[in-house]
Amino acid sequence: MAKQTTLKVNKSLDNKLKKITEMAEEAIRDRLEHIANYTTVISPVETGAYVESFSFAVGVGRPRGKSSANRPKADRENAKNKGRKNLYEDIDKIDLLKTDKVTLRNGAPHVEDVEKKHSVFTRVRNKFGG
Repeated sequence: MAKQTTLKVNKSLDNKLKKITEMAEEAIRDRLEHIANYTTVISPVETGAYVESFSFAVGVGRPRGKSSANRPKADRENAKNKGRKNLYEDIDKIDLLKTDKVTLRNGAPHVEDVEKKHSVFTRVRNKFGG
């Protein structure tokens, strides 16, 4: 004959699990923001197209990409701030608890040239893993 017992999960345990989940989400968000900050800080700025073309993505979709053609020289800090803002907005759209992989992308047409000269993605990978 089988034995069984029914246990009641109390509200205190449920609250603790919710708190742990919130802490985990905050830690993931902090890490992504740290990656966003580092990426924009180390990125070169001439017209701002490259740094403004970064995006975080889950799955497929068109990456953010701006061309530097016919763009005037950019204010370095303004361009970096815009790039960081774009990445933060991407983070806010991601359901961090339902995904196990987030991809940092750059869809600028000249991304390969920038990477050859400045190794931005290589440096991000070296610092944060990948």
